[in-house]
Amino acid sequence: MLHPDLQEAVSLYKALKNEADKGVVGLDEVKEKTFIAFLSEIPTTLGAGKNRRVNAGLVWYRGVPGVGKTYMALILAKTTETRFARIQGRADLTPGDIIGVEIFNPKTGEWEKRPGPVVRANILLLDEGNRITPKSQSAFLEVNQDRTVTLGDYTFELPEFYFAVMTTNPVETGEGTFPLSAANADRFTFLIDVGYLSPDEERKLVDFDIKAVDIRPIVKPDRIVELRSAIATRVALHPSLKKYIRRLVRATRPYNPEIHWYERSPSPLVEEFVELGASPRVTIAWGPTSRVRALFVREDDKVFPEDIQALAYNILSHRLHLKSRARKAGVTAEHVIHEIVERVPIP
Repeated sequence: MLHPDLQEAVSLYKALKNEADKGVVGLDEVKEKTFIAFLSEIPTTLGAGKNRRVNAGLVWYRGVPGVGKTYMALILAKTTETRFARIQGRADLTPGDIIGVEIFNPKTGEWEKRPGPVVRANILLLDEGNRITPKSQSAFLEVNQDRTVTLGDYTFELPEFYFAVMTTNPVETGEGTFPLSAANADRFTFLIDVGYLSPDEERKLVDFDIKAVDIRPIVKPDRIVELRSAIATRVALHPSLKKYIRRLVRATRPYNPEIHWYERSPSPLVEEFVELGASPRVTIAWGPTSRVRALFVREDDKVFPEDIQALAYNILSHRLHLKSRARKAGVTAEHVIHEIVERVPIP
């Protein structure tokens, strides 16, 4: 029998999915992984008064145009009655367009701070993030880690309830696009590939009328924060599974004395083709997201190994940096992750 808070969280998940189904046809796995990240309590930094501020896992959608990536972020904002901001990625976007600027006021003789859209947003959509130059990408480092924005000598705190979604197009990788830095990519808990619909699902689009879609508000932000905490404390993660997560993360890292890593991975693919493995952020995030997965998918208050394994690709794929010869050998991050899961024993 689930605790009442956990039962409420399950009901909320079903309600969120029902609202998302109104506006986005199919893509059930995409919705599942999005809401898992959305309801996960993942520590990021310490706030005022030494109270730990937490944040849902940020999500990175990768898919071709027109498959519903941007609409998912808008649905989350509508269902939670929160402030929504969209930043359109482009090469001429400046850091000031993102975090804000300081402007000198000749009348007062003082510098005025004008915060950018990220300061006011609860739900932030960064559309086509790979069109932003590295200089402007760096503006998100503080935002997505510390939930703050610094302008001059003053630091603005973002709302406690904050969730960010980034989209990229895997087809457009040439001129005018810029790969995400390792530091920026590592701040996104999940990479979710968004593909085309099945034939049956695509048939539904022929008669789809966006004007008839009515997304209703169903939960307040404060309650989401409370339910995240309830899941984190009431869904059990056995110590042996915590060790399992640590072993999986460590198995992604090849032996490399230059970065002071002296273990060898049980995966030959890691040792041969991986330049840099997963960071400690994965260890921090994998437990909370596994708890939410166990509750939402199996409606259980105990995590099983299958919950951990089901998230392996989404939590690892964008954090594994492969050597250049991996492409020539036909080795992908998916191949590496599959071998890691196969070779690390289940407790």
